[in-house]
Amino acid sequence: MDKLVTTSEERFWHSEAFARDQWVKTHAERLAPKSVVLDAGAGASKYRPLFAHCDYKTQDFCKYDGPLVKYLRPIDYVCEITAIPLPDQSLDAILCTEVFEHVVNPMAVLTEFHRLLKPGGRLLLTAPFISHLHMEPFHYYSGFMPYWYQFWLPKRGFRIESTSAVGGPGQTCLTFCQAFYSQWSAAEKNLGQFRRIVSLAFRVPAKILVHAVLPRILPKFDPWLGNRVICSTSLVCAVRVSDSK
Repeated sequence: MDKLVTTSEERFWHSEAFARDQWVKTHAERLAPKSVVLDAGAGASKYRPLFAHCDYKTQDFCKYDGPLVKYLRPIDYVCEITAIPLPDQSLDAILCTEVFEHVVNPMAVLTEFHRLLKPGGRLLLTAPFISHLHMEPFHYYSGFMPYWYQFWLPKRGFRIESTSAVGGPGQTCLTFCQAFYSQWSAAEKNLGQFRRIVSLAFRVPAKILVHAVLPRILPKFDPWLGNRVICSTSLVCAVRVSDSK
């Protein structure tokens, strides 16, 4: 969701995005006034209001042309995320949310972030644990689990300060049930008349189940089942260590 979640209805249907927004808001409030912040892969720059007290800059490659991202504001640095035209150690913080699945070499991005951040600067990073295909053709990875961050961040000069998971088995099951329904609805258009009628007869009750019943049931399992094994995304705050360490 390339806008801040603001209403109770949006919060219900986009609970993961809401949790991510609140996490970003919390960390933004901890930054000192006039901190220099780069939103890498900023898209519609939805987090700009949360960094009003900072010097907020944006980066994106601006090649995607589709419904999920609309570049409503000019991007400050239109470039590849591995080659951002800023001086070494010029940033106090970098925000990068749900971007790493869309870059060819995430480890090279970490190297670039390390170059740009001042020692002690913060990296606020999120990427999906499990997701379906989106923003085609720029979708290369999934499966950014906690062990990925634990392995690669220290190797690129970062110390992990905190990691938290969003979603769980129930929310993940719901997400893929809704993706299944969406694919079913799209494929139905290519059926002959009789088969389309049969499909529709089963799909209508399935729609009620997937969009009205399951959203009120499945996510409630997550506090009980936990989200160590299955989650939607991880929220990671890391600190750039000094080069002498």
